[in-house]
Amino acid sequence: MRNAALKPNASKPSQTPQAAKAPEASKAPEASKAPQASKAPHASRASRASMAPASRPSGRGLFASRMRRPAVLAVAAALALALAAAVLLPRHGLGGDPLRAAATVDGAPIAAAELAQAMAAQKAKTAAYYRTTYGAEDGPGFWTTPLGGETPLAKLKRDALAETVRLKAQQLLAVREGLADDISYGAFLKRLKAENARRAKAGADGPGVYGPAQYTEAAYYSLQNSDLLGALKEKLEGGMTWTDERLRAYYDAHAEEFADQAAVQADVVAVSFAPGASLSEREAEEAAQAIAAKLDRGLTAAEAASGYADAAKVTAFALDAKTARAAALQTPRLASGVQELRPGERTAVLRENDAYVVGVVTERVPGAAHPFGDVRDGIRARLADEAYAALVDEAVKDVKVVVQHDVYDRLAVDE
Repeated sequence: MRNAALKPNASKPSQTPQAAKAPEASKAPEASKAPQASKAPHASRASRASMAPASRPSGRGLFASRMRRPAVLAVAAALALALAAAVLLPRHGLGGDPLRAAATVDGAPIAAAELAQAMAAQKAKTAAYYRTTYGAEDGPGFWTTPLGGETPLAKLKRDALAETVRLKAQQLLAVREGLADDISYGAFLKRLKAENARRAKAGADGPGVYGPAQYTEAAYYSLQNSDLLGALKEKLEGGMTWTDERLRAYYDAHAEEFADQAAVQADVVAVSFAPGASLSEREAEEAAQAIAAKLDRGLTAAEAASGYADAAKVTAFALDAKTARAAALQTPRLASGVQELRPGERTAVLRENDAYVVGVVTERVPGAAHPFGDVRDGIRARLADEAYAALVDEAVKDVKVVVQHDVYDRLAVDE
């Protein structure tokens, strides 16, 4: 992956319209009194005190790991992506002053180095989007060639800025909650320098030294934010309670989500355009679309594919708890497409493994349901996640973002 860099350009700042005042961070959805939401996990070390407190709460209990946990998963994903960025984004790649603001969020600066880290973390996802949507591969000129009315670089920067604004909004909430004081990137770099000096002095086996001998900039920034966001979520969740009636209503409304994975059988028609196939990619897509239209008229997969001789192959596809992992690796789009369908329903025409495929579900057996008592804590955790995400969404909508184009416009990726 190529690194983000600053390129010469200059233009005036722009800003988003001023929105209403951000909500008080301590507010939570109104609910009857019930046991307090359990705490979100976050790491802690004394050297991180200015960004997060020094406690490590326990996990959430049964089923917390298998249910949707958007806020915790977002923190974990941010850490993993930033660890990758640590390798892919050397500081000298920025050029200019990495502490100059590329944008501000309610006056709090997003340093060029912060945004460049987010760009590095988003780069593979952006490239995959253009590869899937337009068949474009990363190479010379890729990032600056318009596709669909926008260059990949423009989308990369826009998406990276949105992610960083969301992070900065949460940092500001943490400041309001008394969990942090200085959230500037310059202050972070001072903490990083002090932490690495402490590690160097203590040695790899010294007391209080965990993890790497030295932290990279990207990895330590992500670790600090993981701690801070975990502490923020824990504090805000402290005011969130739900009655058993509320939890039971959620359980009843989402019953299938609290069951083992359903077993799905499907017939799949694949029209290949691999090297040596009789059809070109365009011809294969047209054939698959025609087959899909026949399926919509009630024909079976075999009947719909019968007019395409050897070009269209019909195979049986099974998706259940035992096959889900392999299917997700081998045919991810197909597996995702069929998992929620009912018998008689079909997927869209999907491009997968040098073929256009369409699957029609022939059988679906629901998975065994888990008793309410077994998943009560998991439901409470999910509701807390959703409430926290809603608070953050409101905070993001209410902040005022000002883009500093003299810095933002110069951020690029090396071709």
